[in-house]
Parts: sequence; structure tokens; C-alpha cells
Amino acid sequence: MFKCEDEMFEFDMLVESVKATIKNVTQLMEKINDNIEIAEMIHIEDYLTPQNLISIKKLYSKLGVDDIVDEMRKNPLGTLPFILRELEQEYEKLARRRCDKNKDWTDVYKKNYRKSLGRPLNKNCQNIKNSS
Repeated sequence: MFKCEDEMFEFDMLVESVKATIKNVTQLMEKINDNIEIAEMIHIEDYLTPQNLISIKKLYSKLGVDDIVDEMRKNPLGTLPFILRELEQEYEKLARRRCDKNKDWTDVYKKNYRKSLGRPLNKNCQNIKNSS
């Protein structure tokens, strides 16, 4: 069960990281769209956290692109819509995987619930408990 809980925690952290990155990229795109002239002057790190940049790098490293953050710094107006689309697709994929994993995690909890209580459940032990 501990392994299952660890897996659930790590998966939830991944989902929330992608979700937060989508939010911040969306806000940055709105800021750029409100005033296109500032697109060249924008400092990406002012709007995206290091965790956001790590999420983007991980996503694009799976796709075989290693220098996406540098490209985003050079041309935010051109790259951000594509990054946002990929992040949203990744989020949808993770949400579907979470539903599938929830079924597996539920089975693990059902199978191990009694063991997790930390007490013996056989009849001899129950008889000893009742006689005292």
C-alpha cells in the first residue's frame, strides 16, 4: 500500500505541475496578446516558475526537442501557442491515465485493507480476544 500511495502522490504532483504550467503559460500569452510590442522584451522567468520550465522541458524532451526553453525566450509569440497546445494534450492524457490508475489503486486498497489494520484476523486470535 505504501508503494501505491507513493505512486498516487507522484502522479498527482505531475498532474498538478502540468495544470499550473498551463495556467501560467495562458496568463503569459494573454499578456503578450494584450500588447504584442512587449513580446520581444518579456523575460520568461518573470512569468514561469522553474517548475513550469521543468514541466515544459520534460514534455518536449519526450517529443525529442531539447532547446524549447531557449526558443521560447527568443520567440515567445511564435512558440507559446504550440507549447500550450502540447501541455493541454498532455494534461488530457494524464487525466485519462489517472482514471485508469484509480481503478488499479482501488483494487490494491481493497486487497490490502484488512492487512493494513495491523491486527490478526484469524478465528483463533478472535477466540482469544473474546475469552479475555
